[in-house]
Amino acid sequence: MGALQGKTAVVTGGSRGFGRGIVESLAAEGMRVVAIARNEDGLAALKRDVKGDIATVSGDVTDAIFAARVIEREKPDVLVLNAGARGLNRPTRLHSWETFSTQFNVDVKSAFIWTREALMLPLPKGSAVIIGSSGAALRPMFVNAGYAAAKSALWAFAQGVAGEASQSGIRVHCLLPVMAPDSEVGREALKDFSKYTGVAVEKIIEDKGMKPPVTPDIVGKAVVEILTDPVNADVIGFRITGAGLHAIKQG
Repeated sequence: MGALQGKTAVVTGGSRGFGRGIVESLAAEGMRVVAIARNEDGLAALKRDVKGDIATVSGDVTDAIFAARVIEREKPDVLVLNAGARGLNRPTRLHSWETFSTQFNVDVKSAFIWTREALMLPLPKGSAVIIGSSGAALRPMFVNAGYAAAKSALWAFAQGVAGEASQSGIRVHCLLPVMAPDSEVGREALKDFSKYTGVAVEKIIEDKGMKPPVTPDIVGKAVVEILTDPVNADVIGFRITGAGLHAIKQG
């Protein structure tokens, strides 16, 4: 029996992209996985197409009452905070605060709310909270300064809250994957980056370490590795590339 067999995971933003890859990998390990997203059609497709013990819940991840109810009901052994909003890729001079702060109002807010609820309950000792950030937190571009700033906030939040969580025996990890150039979001972002920088898409892919491309399956398997390999227990941050998992050394 695997280390994750029979345990429960909650994954926000679980209906597509990296979130779906994480749901698939955790379910394949024998976990009961509760996938949360707004998109009911995406959740229905996930439930239909993916094997395993998967439950789906549609809701607003920035709603604190919704988050508290899910955490209280499920008491997950693993909480993956992957939900995020799609924003506009453009220079800062072309943003309003409303467009610049899109990811702060969804990605950062939801990570705070769900982590807070996990600590208030608290989750059982030995549980893990995994916060989704981005490689943009480490290597931002001027075309995505708002996005990168929000992802940097998530990375800093994970590092800061890890000490508090450890007092309750809860692990905190942070995922910083490179962009997936073959995804819909990745293709759109690369097109915008090229437009505003004058750099060819292929050059951006090469310079930003996107070869080989990262995929949802790679991210999902990386999460399993974080949870099951004891060497990762005390590591907070992980870069994820097409080559797999890379621990971020601190201190």
